[in-house]
Amino acid sequence: MKTRRPALALLAFALVAVAGLAACEPTPAVKDGATPGERAVAAARTQMGMPYKSGGESPAEGGFDCSGLTSYAWGKAGVTLPRTSSAQYTFTTRVTRANLLPGDLVFYSSAGPKGTVSHVALYEGDGKIIQAQKTGVPVKEQDVDSWWKTNLVGYGRIPASKLPKS
Repeated sequence: MKTRRPALALLAFALVAVAGLAACEPTPAVKDGATPGERAVAAARTQMGMPYKSGGESPAEGGFDCSGLTSYAWGKAGVTLPRTSSAQYTFTTRVTRANLLPGDLVFYSSAGPKGTVSHVALYEGDGKIIQAQKTGVPVKEQDVDSWWKTNLVGYGRIPASKLPKS
């Protein structure tokens, strides 16, 4: 019986260590010298497959809504965004489609291109966005030019004054 105690203690320690690691969020893979936008994209990529959850803004809550995902991703890059898609639209500076950079935000409206912003996605680069779209659809990557194109409002960039100092 005495020989089992060290083995049980070691097993208990291993289980606690594994449980602790399971609770950790994945570290985004970013290259040295990555821009804050690239860091935000890397953070969003780690959440691919997470469920859509209305009001969700972290993996701990079990999922994300659209602006919760963009807030989370930019938070990992050191920038605090407003919480709603319409407030994020107001917060950002307008850019054109041709000038999009990784980390820029893409805004949509359920009422069409002249409506109030009701959805936001993160521009990943190479014509792709990462988004938390709707209930039943996990966080995923899609083409910026094919998804809800008729409801596109515009593109926004985080102002330089709001970016972390290097």
